[in-house]
Amino acid sequence: IKLPHKVRNCLYPVFKNPERSVEERIAAFIVMMDSEPQASFLELLAQSTQRETSNQVGGFVYTHMKSLAESRMPVDREISKACQKALRLCKPFDLGIQYSHSRKLQAIDD
Repeated sequence: IKLPHKVRNCLYPVFKNPERSVEERIAAFIVMMDSEPQASFLELLAQSTQRETSNQVGGFVYTHMKSLAESRMPVDREISKACQKALRLCKPFDLGIQYSHSRKLQAIDD
């Protein structure tokens, strides 16, 4: 992503706005996560779950960060460490299969 800081500045208000659709908010979150966010920004996203009113958005953010925190892929090493710390600030959302989740499949071919 070119200009990741500008991308995050544009999409963070979309993500935080409860009047936007769940799909828009989750899409904004995914793009922000793909913009190589710094640990401080991940912590900001994690803290936002404490006031999150949508179980869909909160569940997706929580499971996405948890999945990255548990990643053992070498390419994810840096974001995994940052998500481990940020996850401590996240409100746990474990709501069942009817809500949005994010899972990352991992495979290493030796």
